[in-house]
Amino acid sequence: MPESGPNVVLIISDEQRADTMPGVRAADVSTPHLEWLAAQGTLFRNAYCVTPICSPARAALLSGLYPHTSGMVANHQERPISNEMHLAPDVRLLADYLQPLGYACAYTGKWHLGTGGDRRGFRDFITRISDYDVDGPEQNDILRFADRVGVTLGGKRAGHDADPARFCARTRVGSSLLPLAYHPSMLNARAAARFIQGMADDKRPFCLVYSCHEPHPEFVSPRPFDRMYDPAAMPLPETHRDNVGPRLLRNRDDRQLKSADALDDDDLRAMWAGYYGAVSYVDHLVGVILAALIETDQFDETLFIFTSDHGEMLGSHGLLYKGAALYEELVNIPLLIRPPGGLTAAQCTGRLVTHVDLVPTILNWCGAPVPGELQGADIGALARGGNERVRDGIALEYHSCNWGQRPTPLRGWRTENWKYVETIGGADELYDLREDPLERHNLSEDPAAVGARERMRTGLAAWLERTGDAWPEVPRPARELPHGPDRRWG
Repeated sequence: MPESGPNVVLIISDEQRADTMPGVRAADVSTPHLEWLAAQGTLFRNAYCVTPICSPARAALLSGLYPHTSGMVANHQERPISNEMHLAPDVRLLADYLQPLGYACAYTGKWHLGTGGDRRGFRDFITRISDYDVDGPEQNDILRFADRVGVTLGGKRAGHDADPARFCARTRVGSSLLPLAYHPSMLNARAAARFIQGMADDKRPFCLVYSCHEPHPEFVSPRPFDRMYDPAAMPLPETHRDNVGPRLLRNRDDRQLKSADALDDDDLRAMWAGYYGAVSYVDHLVGVILAALIETDQFDETLFIFTSDHGEMLGSHGLLYKGAALYEELVNIPLLIRPPGGLTAAQCTGRLVTHVDLVPTILNWCGAPVPGELQGADIGALARGGNERVRDGIALEYHSCNWGQRPTPLRGWRTENWKYVETIGGADELYDLREDPLERHNLSEDPAAVGARERMRTGLAAWLERTGDAWPEVPRPARELPHGPDRRWG
């Protein structure tokens, strides 16, 4: 064991649904490394992001603060007005807490917090890709690599370009322009492995965050993952022809969330095949990092965490992608924790946990003080195989896709048996998840559900007060200092 505490490896995929994980998915999908980890760790079936959009979800995951507290309530984009949305300088992230304790802190892959090349405390080892996450093109690692191999990158110049000869614009499925060995997610995984190898003889503990792009759309992977699955064999969600989801879009002007009405069943199966291929690619990347830990005899000294920033609709409820909805497919995310040394048997828990729990859990595990302003709970006992309830409910929030675009604000409260979603100027939602786990029947106006609705409203209102959420007011760009912590849960 390192002298001052366990190593920490946190792997973050992008837009991965919880039902792609071992033991819960509908299709036969190859994820051998995640299955191996699950056999000696804890799988959280009811783990949730705090918001189903990239930048705010990532900020919450790394800070232990809800978006309305950190001020990161929408995506950072390099475009007028929305470029104003970035992580405020006074928001501390995981590495800001661990580095003063002697941890070497490394970050490889996608960042998307609007701070340019600065990785906020992750200063011992960094890789950077895309025009969004650098101060200038000279910092873009994948751009420099592409120049060396004679490939011209487009878009955000992150290297996830599709091969035009093997890409379907209708389904957004295809093969990557860069082959496996040159693919940016692989290059970053190999860089993470180099960092691990370099720490083998270092007495310091380390914290490594690796963030890949997959299975985010476009649903494009390098061979052989691009055509690993037969579309004809892909099961479709039971709700893929429900019309309630598309009707929500009438009152939710969101740039990301789309109706699936224009796609037929074969299109959706092709999307699922491409998505599952990307999930298998993520598992392959996990294996690259696992191999480095095992080969250097550091695996059993490491707290290993796998999660994703948020989910993906992929035809469920007749919707595609992400955005202004709080359906399970978007907010229920993978979470797998393998403690140092592993567990003697696989554990699976249905207790409610959320992304803001990760920072206080890691800090407690590493013997670090947990600041009072953090808004999550320590879920270490669950990760070690316990099953005691941590909280009675978890909160969900949404502002808008990109700052400066028309907001579609939502707040949600999810207990073990119910979900309540509150809107501004639209229909609220209430689901009995015991009887209706697919969220097909909105009971918000059902007289028989009045008691449940009031309990859920009361739970949400109490959380809003505890965390200083000004809902239903819409946030402004000038962020106030954080309000008091959610002390009931933290």
